[in-house]
Amino acid sequence: MAAPTLCTLINWPLRGQISPANILMIYLLGVFFVAIRFGRGPSILASLQSAGTFAFFVAPPIFSFAVSDTEHLIGLAVMLIVAVVTSSLMDALRSQAAVAAQGEQRASTLYRLSKELAGTRQEADVIAAGIKHIYSEFGLPNTLLVPDGQARLHCPEGDLWPPGMPDLDLALAQQAFDQGQPQPPGGGTDTNSVGTSLYWPLVGSEGVLGVWVMALPAHRRLSPEERTLLDLFLHQIVQSLERVRAAEQARCTAIRIEAETLRNSLLSAISHDLRTPLSTIVGASGTLVEGDEHLDAEHRQKLIRAIHEDAKRMSDLTHKILDMARLEAGKVALNRQWYALEEIIGSALRRMRKQLEDRPVTVELDNGLTLVHVDAVLMQQVLVNLLENAVKYTPEASSIEITAELSPKLLTLFIADRGPGIPEKFEHQIFDKFFRVYPEAPQGGAGLGLAICRAIISAHGGDIRVEPQAGGGSVFRLELPLTETPPDIELENEALSRS
Repeated sequence: MAAPTLCTLINWPLRGQISPANILMIYLLGVFFVAIRFGRGPSILASLQSAGTFAFFVAPPIFSFAVSDTEHLIGLAVMLIVAVVTSSLMDALRSQAAVAAQGEQRASTLYRLSKELAGTRQEADVIAAGIKHIYSEFGLPNTLLVPDGQARLHCPEGDLWPPGMPDLDLALAQQAFDQGQPQPPGGGTDTNSVGTSLYWPLVGSEGVLGVWVMALPAHRRLSPEERTLLDLFLHQIVQSLERVRAAEQARCTAIRIEAETLRNSLLSAISHDLRTPLSTIVGASGTLVEGDEHLDAEHRQKLIRAIHEDAKRMSDLTHKILDMARLEAGKVALNRQWYALEEIIGSALRRMRKQLEDRPVTVELDNGLTLVHVDAVLMQQVLVNLLENAVKYTPEASSIEITAELSPKLLTLFIADRGPGIPEKFEHQIFDKFFRVYPEAPQGGAGLGLAICRAIISAHGGDIRVEPQAGGGSVFRLELPLTETPPDIELENEALSRS
């Protein structure tokens, strides 16, 4: 009634200046706005009211509902038709806008779910994300039942069992899992007179992955749109579960392949490096057993020395394999103490005294060096391994240089040799287990010495790498971070002297 009344108030002062046909257009405009704003019913009512007020106040004779001009009747009919057509078009437009808004909301909801699922790496995270988003969208407690090794479903524990979840009918859930069909039939599209739980099997590319359960209150039904959205949710969850399981399977496969590769490398290294010393030991010991009475003291001593050296070689190889296994398993705890670097280097040189007797070894230490906080036994092993490599792979009588530099937060140790050097493409690989630049070289070795060095230095938080040396040879660069302030040696010595 407001629109016709407003149009009448506007038209009343103008009735003597404009024709009734033009005044009728103003009523038509009011009906048009009512049709746009309020729909079909109010627009038809407004058009009928506008026809009455036009006939009573505008069309001659005024103050009478009689209309003498046929043109005015045609205008009133057109106004009614405009109201019906305009309101119908607006209803269709509103319906399309509602569908578009619903589609946008659905797309936004699916995007949020897929975005969170894309960042998951474990099956429990996928299930937790699905539970959260389905509850946020439908307001219903839900969870996933997964099968055990015998394909029997069981209830999840912890956060995967949300509050408000009723007791489940595992028999009905198992039926949904075995048949691959929702239970009860209809999947919640029919109204339930009593509260129940609905069971949807998650069907993947290789079978049913589990059963998704949703608690449905009494007299609650899922509309077709909700069912479609739920299907899309579950489809996203199925894809993520398959992705996570495939990634886990690929990881396990990679671990098995790596373990098999390491096993083959270990067998190859052991068979290569134990065959020769074992043959020597067997041959020398057999000679001692069978022909001892025909051997003079010198030959007997040579055979004994050969047995001793090859047995020591086998013992060293065994120790390296065991050390590598302990380091990789993290079972070696660092016994860090304050040591003078020159003592560690001196101990390593004393252990290598026999191998280095024909080698000129130069040691240059920075004058600012005081104490280092390390595991002395392990650091000594690093130096021994590097010196053994230098002796093994460089010409006889070639020099070895040991240099140390100190910066405010870093201790750098260099072990340089004058050998053939290491090809650039192998500078990183030489620290891998069982890797040897020249596997068929006459020098023995299992390819574990440098791998042990890297493991020990890494345990100290440092780094080790190899660089080419100017003029030929290689330089092994050891970097150890200085994270603690060393004690004052002078103060300690003074305290000891007073005591």
